[in-house]
Parts: sequence; C-alpha cells; structure tokens
Amino acid sequence: MILFTKVEIVRGRRFKTQADIDRYISQGYGQGEGPQYLPWLRVQDVPSKGRSRKVQGTKVDRLHHLLSDVEFACFLTLEFSEQVIDIREQFPLFPTEQAIDIANQLGIRYPLYRGTQLHFVMTTDFLITLQATDGTRYLAARSVKTEGDLLPSSELKRTIEKLELEKALLQVQGVHDWKLVTEKTMGATLIENLIWLRKGKTLERHLLKPDTHSQFIHALEFYANKERTLASVIRASATSTHIPYTDGILLFKYLVLNKNICFDITKQELKLTGFCPLLTASNMPVSKVLKAA
Repeated sequence: MILFTKVEIVRGRRFKTQADIDRYISQGYGQGEGPQYLPWLRVQDVPSKGRSRKVQGTKVDRLHHLLSDVEFACFLTLEFSEQVIDIREQFPLFPTEQAIDIANQLGIRYPLYRGTQLHFVMTTDFLITLQATDGTRYLAARSVKTEGDLLPSSELKRTIEKLELEKALLQVQGVHDWKLVTEKTMGATLIENLIWLRKGKTLERHLLKPDTHSQFIHALEFYANKERTLASVIRASATSTHIPYTDGILLFKYLVLNKNICFDITKQELKLTGFCPLLTASNMPVSKVLKAA
C-alpha cells in the first residue's frame, strides 16, 4: 500500500492571462537546479487524481511536489537509482511560438487553460539529470501515467496527443531520453519495497557509527538464509551488534537504501514475517556510503 501523506491546504495559483504566467516566471517557478529548483506546479495548484503529497527529498534536499500515488512511486525509483543526481518534478515546457508551430506540424491542438484563450504551460512530470559511468551528465524526462489512463476511453486520443507533443517539445530542447512510466512498468514489488525501506532514510546519531554498520552487515551476511524470516535475521544481527531490534530494522532499511546491502529488490517483497532474501555486502566501504548519503 502507498501511504497517504497529509498536505497543508494552501490557496493555489490561477492562470488566466499571460501576465499571470510572466509573474510566476519572475517569481522563479520552474527554474533552478538541485535544492534551489521550484516546480512550476505545486500540490495546492492542481486537483490531483489520487493522493498528492509533499515529500522531503533524500537525494535532493528540498520538498518535492508529487501529484499522485504513481508519481510518488516513480519518485522513489528515481531516488534509489545510482545514475540519477537531480530530480525536477513538474518541469515547465513553455508555449513558445516554436512549441505552437511543432503542435501544428503534428496536427495536435495546442492545449489552452480552461475558459480562456491562453496557451497552457505543459509540464513533464520529471526532468532528471543522469550521470553516466564515465562521469558525463545528461538530461532525461519521465512522464507518468496510471495503467487506467491508457485504457480505451473518450480521453485516450487526447492523452496520447499530449504525450506526443511533450516528447517533441523535449527533443527540441535537447532531451532525447524520454520514457512513459506506469505502475506496471515499475512493478508492484519494487514500489512496495521502496515505500517500506524509505522509513529508514535517516538515522539518529547513535546509529551512524561506521563500526556499528560494519558489525551489523557482517552479522546479516552470517545469519541471512532463505529458511529464516527477515525479522529473525535482523533480530539476531541486532543482538550481535548490541543494538535494539527496532534500531536494527531502521539500520537494515538505511543500509539497503544506501546500497551497502545488496539483493534484487524487484523480485521479493520485503516483509518482516516473510523469508529473508539472500543478502550480500557491497564493495563500497561504509565510510564512503556515510559520506555520500
């Protein structure tokens, strides 16, 4: 289950004239990188399908505005990816003359704000910065839909048109890596595991000692096997490391999120009462993981 995070009720912005768009641009919306980025759309600006939430990032230190459960799930997969170094959600694709010309060339009616003749500021759900193994960086985009959005309906043709236009506008801006993401493409097991693991995204000071991490990891490797429950393995490892069982659960989650403990999290759902997957320690020193986290 994807948990609902209650969000504060704040009056949303309205887009009725070009002056509104210009004002929001001058205020920094849709601009910046890393912690300084301000999404074009915020939770309070959009009536969402599903549950909206503001989520504190672990990879990028700021609040991320996510407009649905499936956006939240995609966000978790991006944070977990070692290649992703920046995440900009609700990134604007402004309706320039070139953008409108592209829509005309594709035979697509450019969207307008409801009740106006104002061209709509389209957004891509996630503009991400990726880093290749050789250190080079490049931009990619991920558009998020539910499987239900893609079922035959009176709205499907228009949905596909907007996706085609979004992809074309991104390509003009030099973003050629565009993918459509749904809950099915991510996989239910991966999503559920990342939701469970994220509760260990931060640790209290007493659990941040490298020696504690090393001892706990060695104990996990020793006790882990498919005939024991995950709870049993964590409890035995916590006892061996001289920390409480509840701290052991948080430390396990933290080390998995930071890639210090490895296993295929797409294959088996993590449950304390379920069998423990085969765990191996990564080659990355604990001190390096702590520095990078």
